[in-house]
Order: sequence, then structure tokens, then C-alpha cells
Amino acid sequence: MKVLDHILRLLAVCALLCAAPAHALGGGGGGGGAPAAEAAPEEALGRSLSHANSYVRIEPIRASVQADYRMRGLLQVGLALDAPHSRTRQTIAERQLWLRDAYSQAMLMYSGRMYRWGDIPDADAIARLLQAETDRLIGPGQATVVLDTVIIHAN
Repeated sequence: MKVLDHILRLLAVCALLCAAPAHALGGGGGGGGAPAAEAAPEEALGRSLSHANSYVRIEPIRASVQADYRMRGLLQVGLALDAPHSRTRQTIAERQLWLRDAYSQAMLMYSGRMYRWGDIPDADAIARLLQAETDRLIGPGQATVVLDTVIIHAN
């Protein structure tokens, strides 16, 4: 049932993004904006999960998927952290490298022990693993993991 909740949330976000004006999504006319060299991290990563200030976009996490003693594909997870307090967002920025390392280790553990090649990835299990690492590094209840995409790229 939780997978259905994630899907419904993603559909709601997609509907909001589709309804947003082109200039809000970074398209459209020119001039007046910040130079490209000073682009926000969210812009450098592509589309944003939300335009709310509380969302901190995380670069997608990737882990290899192996079966029959060879690499079969790549698991890619796109996510953001919902951190309503500015101090928490500052802590996330300061611990970005630690978070990426912890997330990479969690995804390697998931792809190596919990995922069976050919199955649909368990978004709930992935979210729980990433949330546990977030709570460990940022503090319990300080930020919530919001999954954007869970994709398997086959070789």
C-alpha cells in the first residue's frame, strides 16, 4: 500500500509541475537572472521535485546490480530531502558528502542483498534505508526522504 502512496505523491508532483508556468520551470525569456556560473544546485541537477524552499535536492544515487556473477544493470534513485528548518538545510549542505556516501552504501547493500534481478525495486525498502541514514547523520525527524525516481538500467 505504501508503494501506491509513493506513486500517488509522484503523480501529484508531476501534475503540479505540468501546470506551472514555463518561466517557473526555468524555461522562457531571457535576461535579469543570475549568471549560469552561479546556478543553484537544483538547476544543475535538472528538474526539481518541488519549488518549495524546504526541499533539498540530492544528486541521484547509483548502485550496480549483479546476478549470475556478472553486472546486469544499474539501480538509480533520485531523491530530495524535505527539511522545513533552515538550520537543518544548512546541516544537510555541510554533511552532503557524508550523506552521499551513506546513501551509496545503503543502495549497494540493497542491490546486493535485498534486490533480485528482474524484480521491481521495492521503493518502500529503499526509502526506509535512506531515511535511516538521514536520521543517523542529520538527526531523527529533522528531514524526510522523498523519492523521485527508482530506475533499473539494464546492460
